[in-house]
Amino acid sequence: MSTPTVDAASLGARFAELHASGTFVMPNVADAGTAAAIAAVGVDAIATTSSAHAQTIGREDGAGDVSMEEHAEHTRILVEAANLPCNVDAENGYGHEPEAMAAAVQRFVATGAAGMGIEDWSGDPEIGTYERGLAVARIEAAVEAANALDRPFIITGRTDVFLNESGDQIAEATARLEAFDGVGAHCLYAPGTGDPDLVRSWVTNLDAALNLLIPLSRPRWWPEGQPLFTVAQAAELGVRRISIGGSLYSAQVRHAADVMRQVMETGSFGPS
Repeated sequence: MSTPTVDAASLGARFAELHASGTFVMPNVADAGTAAAIAAVGVDAIATTSSAHAQTIGREDGAGDVSMEEHAEHTRILVEAANLPCNVDAENGYGHEPEAMAAAVQRFVATGAAGMGIEDWSGDPEIGTYERGLAVARIEAAVEAANALDRPFIITGRTDVFLNESGDQIAEATARLEAFDGVGAHCLYAPGTGDPDLVRSWVTNLDAALNLLIPLSRPRWWPEGQPLFTVAQAAELGVRRISIGGSLYSAQVRHAADVMRQVMETGSFGPS
C-alpha cells in the first residue's frame, strides 16, 4: 500500500471548510491527467467516479467488479495529481454490514482522500436497495469511524432511491436523508432529481450540507422543459456541493470518438 505524499490533514480541513458555507463545484474525474488539468483551472475539490473508473479498466460499475483496493489506489493517484481535497465515490462501502464501513473509512483515509460517499444500493440485484434501518446503521458506523480520526473526513449519506426504486420516491428519499442527517452524516446526496422545490425543502429542513448532481448534459430524469441549473441557481437553492458524476468522462469519450471519426472520414487531423 503506497503512502500519499500530500498534506492530507490540510486537505481534510479544507474540505470541511467548503462544506460549512457557500457553494462549490466538485468535478468527478477518472484519471490523473484530468485531475491535474482541472486543478490548474482553479476548482476547489475533486471526486472519484465509480462508473468512469470502472469503464477505464474495462469493468462494470456497481456490480462489485472493482475492488476496494483498486479504488483506493486509484484515489491515491488522483489526490497526488491534483493536490486537492478528494471525495471517494465508494458505492456501497465495499460491504453490506455496518462493521464494513469502518474498514472502508480507514482504507480511504490512508489514500489522502478528504471524504467518501456511501450509497444505499447494495450492488447486488438479489439484495437491491438496503432496507432503511440497515442503510442508516451503515451511515452511522461510517460517521463514528470518521469522527474518531485525527483529521476531518466528510461522510456523505447517499440514497439512490430515485435511480433504483419505484413508488413514492420523494417520500422515501426524504425519509432516508432525514435519517442519515439524524445520525450525523456531514453531507447528504440523492442523485436523480432536479426539482427545485424539493431541493429547497431539503436544504431548509436538513442540517447537513446538500450535494446536488448536475451532469454536463441533460439526463433522462431531469424535469421536462427545465434547463440544467447554473452554479448561481444551485447556490440560490442553498446547495452546498455540486458534483457531475461520470458526465465529464462521457464527454471526453464522445470527443475522442468525434475527433477520430473526422480523421477516418476526411483524412484531416486539423479542424474541418
